[in-house]
Amino acid sequence: MTENWDNFPTNIDESLGSIARRPFTFPYTRFEVWHEGACVMSGPSTNTIHAKVIDNQLHVSIHDRNVNEVIKKDFSFGEISTINNRILWSKDIMNVSGRIEKFNPDLSSLFYQNGRLAKVTFTIHDPNLLVEFYQ
Repeated sequence: MTENWDNFPTNIDESLGSIARRPFTFPYTRFEVWHEGACVMSGPSTNTIHAKVIDNQLHVSIHDRNVNEVIKKDFSFGEISTINNRILWSKDIMNVSGRIEKFNPDLSSLFYQNGRLAKVTFTIHDPNLLVEFYQ
């Protein structure tokens, strides 16, 4: 199924100008966890992702026992980019530090349809996981 996501100009780590840093609340009804191209866990879950902007950092909370064994409950991002069909929050997009932390997301992609947040994903590098949330 091809999704019709909103499009954004490419602006990596605000290299072409500032990007609005907006908080969000994302109520979701299902999740999927992917490892090496295969869905390893999925199911319904009625919960909410809370994200607040504090001192230009996006502070995210996901308190859901269905996924908290593979993703930390609380984490943050300091960098923002826009790339084609997503707004991308990151910790270190150019991998300058080389630091990763177990179950701590390194990237988050926000996908919009007609200006409404419709899908949120988190990329974790230790272990190599993609965690997706849908409405």
